[in-house]
Amino acid sequence: MDPFAAALALLPQKYVPALEPYARYHPEELRLRVGQAPALSYGFSEHPVSAPKLEEEDLVRVLQKATGASLYSAAESMRKGYFSTGTLRLGVCGRASVQEHGTGYSRYSSISVRLARELPDVCKEAACELYGDGFVNTLILSPPGGGKTTALRDLIRILADGGTRVGVIDERGELDEKLYDLGRCSDVISGTDKLSGALLLLRSMTPQVIAADEISAPQDIAAIREIYGCGTGIVATAHACGPEDLKRRESYRELLRCGVFRKALIIRAVRGKRRYEVKELTG
Repeated sequence: MDPFAAALALLPQKYVPALEPYARYHPEELRLRVGQAPALSYGFSEHPVSAPKLEEEDLVRVLQKATGASLYSAAESMRKGYFSTGTLRLGVCGRASVQEHGTGYSRYSSISVRLARELPDVCKEAACELYGDGFVNTLILSPPGGGKTTALRDLIRILADGGTRVGVIDERGELDEKLYDLGRCSDVISGTDKLSGALLLLRSMTPQVIAADEISAPQDIAAIREIYGCGTGIVATAHACGPEDLKRRESYRELLRCGVFRKALIIRAVRGKRRYEVKELTG
């Protein structure tokens, strides 16, 4: 199902007619906030829709439908603030409550529904510049919502269809080979953190390159170090506008000092469109 249609299928019917005409804009995100009408993000801007204001019970119904009427089944992921279902990723905000097994929500105030789409060959030119002389470890950079995961999927596919064995760590359900074309030589491990996934791939699949989305936490950095120490290539994403942002964070400074990543693919918004720029990375 088209991601926008899948998002609309989660909503109470009273909101659908007002949102359906916006399909032509290829929205990237649906925003649901209590006390406000739904809003759609496209063209790097958020656009309110003329529709009834949302109530908390509407948000609860969306979550129940997205989880198959079992919020409990997504509880572990939601404690991190999000969960994935098919080509949708739902971010959740509200009143956090400390529970026996972690942080949950006693009240919901907003949901962001991100719509994942494949854009085949969106990184074709960048891949030629990145890997024209052979693979080098690559970090894909953009602010949140800038298109890093979409670019990562395309680079994985380009490498894997070119004969490179790519091991993919799908920690968040956004690199699922059943939903996206990740190329003929890709092997995906899901349902695990990056360090555990990296160790399993290295032991069992002899990857030439390992791909991972959103490295940020200390355990993610540990996974990158483990991969690098084994001589396996790495392509990953990180939140940053550019290399200078990375140097402001100690964990990334250390990776740059050690020469773990050689090049960056930087995604920028220019007049409502994404531009892809390749830069050398130095410590």
